[in-house]
Amino acid sequence: MLKLLPLLFIISPIASAVAQELDNSELNNDINNTDNASESSENTDLTDQALFFQQCYQQVPRITARSSELDRNQIPVSVDADSLRGLDGEIIYQGDVNLVQGDKSLNTDKLIFNRNTSQANAIGNARYVDGQITLLADQIDTNFKTNESSIFQTEFQFHGQGGRGSADQVHDNGQGFYELKSSNYTACPPNDITWSLDASTLYIDQEEDMGTAWNAVLRIKDVPVFYFPYISYPLSDTRKTGILFPTYEYSSVNGLTYKQPIYINIAPNQDATLTPTYMQNRGTLIAAEYRYLFGIGSGTAQVEYLADDRIRQDDDGEDIGDRYLVHLDHRVNFGQNWSFDADYNKVSDEYYFSDISTDYGTRSDNQLLQTAKLDYTKTDWNTELEVRNFQVLESDDDDDTSHVVLPKFAFSAYKPLNWKSLQFNWYSEVTRFDHDDNDVYTGTRVHVEPKISLPLYYDSLFVNTELKYMLSYYEQDLDNATKYDWYDDLEETEVRNLPSFKINSGINLERDLTWFGDDYRQTLVPQLQYLYVPYQDQSGIGLYDTTALQQDYYGLFRDNRYSGYDRIAEADQLTFGLSTSFLDAQGREKLHFAIGQNYYLSQSRTVLPTDDDDDDTEYNKSSIVSELDVNFDNDYFYHAGIEWNSDSNFIRRANTTFEKRWNGDNYVQLSYRYYKDDQDADWDEIVNQVGTKMNWAIDTQWSTFASYYYNVDYNNSFESIIGLKYQSCCWAIGLTYDQHLLSYYGDENSYDDDLETERSISLTLELKGLGGVGTSGTDDGLFDYGRPFYLK
Repeated sequence: MLKLLPLLFIISPIASAVAQELDNSELNNDINNTDNASESSENTDLTDQALFFQQCYQQVPRITARSSELDRNQIPVSVDADSLRGLDGEIIYQGDVNLVQGDKSLNTDKLIFNRNTSQANAIGNARYVDGQITLLADQIDTNFKTNESSIFQTEFQFHGQGGRGSADQVHDNGQGFYELKSSNYTACPPNDITWSLDASTLYIDQEEDMGTAWNAVLRIKDVPVFYFPYISYPLSDTRKTGILFPTYEYSSVNGLTYKQPIYINIAPNQDATLTPTYMQNRGTLIAAEYRYLFGIGSGTAQVEYLADDRIRQDDDGEDIGDRYLVHLDHRVNFGQNWSFDADYNKVSDEYYFSDISTDYGTRSDNQLLQTAKLDYTKTDWNTELEVRNFQVLESDDDDDTSHVVLPKFAFSAYKPLNWKSLQFNWYSEVTRFDHDDNDVYTGTRVHVEPKISLPLYYDSLFVNTELKYMLSYYEQDLDNATKYDWYDDLEETEVRNLPSFKINSGINLERDLTWFGDDYRQTLVPQLQYLYVPYQDQSGIGLYDTTALQQDYYGLFRDNRYSGYDRIAEADQLTFGLSTSFLDAQGREKLHFAIGQNYYLSQSRTVLPTDDDDDDTEYNKSSIVSELDVNFDNDYFYHAGIEWNSDSNFIRRANTTFEKRWNGDNYVQLSYRYYKDDQDADWDEIVNQVGTKMNWAIDTQWSTFASYYYNVDYNNSFESIIGLKYQSCCWAIGLTYDQHLLSYYGDENSYDDDLETERSISLTLELKGLGGVGTSGTDDGLFDYGRPFYLK
């Protein structure tokens, strides 16, 4: 019968779910002396946060796995005591009683077992230890017939983590339901009671995997700061419907902002979050998020609504009224080859992201995608059915709204031919374009593009040849197309057929060298490409999804300088390119440099009708494009890119970024960005910005971050962020200050007068092991880390 005594160890699952704690030196000293306590690490890196928090609990015993696979009742039990006697059916062990069964042990002053009632009592200084928990109690009573147990004046410490507590009394009904009286819990390390959670009564239901507390009080340094009349929570990772921690912020525009999320657990694979947000100056915004995860796919839906914004006015100076956001992200694979993706985003106005903080947009967003696509994919061919639209976030919507794709059906195929590496590719699509503006043309485009390619490789030499034929048919509705003068050139039907020939060749050269004592392999790849596309007048075709592409080194080798198929630029040009890389002994690229330029054997006459007609300059070569990336010893990173118009001697585009990294997440980044389409570009088409970002862990507890961006042309800062965070083993606090310019869509003359600046300050608090009201860091909220480097 004594072999059944280990059943009293049922306290282990109780303690693993309880919310209680008491700072008791006896328990702490007992734990500190445990043989399997974690050892302190040597050569500590003061900025290693993971190591820091591991050291917070170095006095806490480690978790130990069960050493025997036998059933618990089959594991031998040994009992040692100073004395043993029997009296009226009772077996009494007394004096330094030590009961051991496998990895579990129970020490007590006195152990009584009644053979008639199957009642066992451990009395006086009871200490229970297994691989998960250490538990101290004045008395442990258990009945092996009813499986009921009672534990009095108990304290416990979880192994391998923060979490310790106490209870005056614990009662187990033997069926997985526990009642705890006057319980207390904290996740702080031993000898630290920065915060604790008290409850007069706590119920644990293991069958339902739920805990319920009544009269719970959150204490900070023994000072009560929050009272919960009733609170329930899951005992494991199971999600539970309830109120989440709120967030607070104060800004010069919105005033005090209070956000209170409410979590709704719908099913194991579905949940929702309802978040009322009170903004002192604007009003109350309601946000609802729904998430789902199925075997074939997943998705997220978000709706936000603010009734009658009290601050924002429209372009006519009137209150903007109701504001909203709608977001849908859906990804699913079904059948053997089918997939369906949907991405829909819409806001009520162009100022939404600059005024309202949301996870589904940023202040820099200027257009939102609205698309749905159905794919069927096989090994060498696939089809696609898509609808697509964009919302352009600018005040002058009439000039910038795009055509709606309703719908596009595309078919593509690939087939290797039985001669050398000859390949055949096919692409075709039928697309219907519509428009919200009745004064804008609409149409249907049929495009077919067969291509034959022959990639040849001879040791270090490569020669790739492509020949394709592009046939397009347009049927356009021009009855109400009166918005712009260039609409007069459009034709109701238009057929375009253009061949294209391209040959690209180069040499892969390599050499080994030693640089600053390290071995490297340098590659040098000179390339020469010839592209020919004949000219055809395309002024009768409208612009549906076509715009000029930005130039970079790899863009020099494109077949077309426009996106889409509404304009195919004629070409009779040579492209020269040169790239070089340095690879270390492990094959990692440490330096990459490329430079190239197009030379036009004949002038291109294909332009967009929206291009500037005053520029009659003829060029016989493109801008020189160059890019450089450096990764030095994984500590210093540098990127630079430039596009220089050598004929007019002006820089069209330039960007550079330098970053120094240290251990952990410590880094300092400096960057510069410049863009000017031409020498006569308007004021709002010029970008001239310098900026810096920094994240620095001062030590294991203090860290700071900052971000600053400056507009060189207008001598103003358009973003300034600085934050400071302190964290100990069981709590953290952060302070963040943010100042940024709000989006501006006015004219240049009123820029200085109408430009608005928003300032905000936020205080964040986290109680580790319990939850928090937000944390500060490089990946959170306002502070977005940019890694503009080609090399990793």
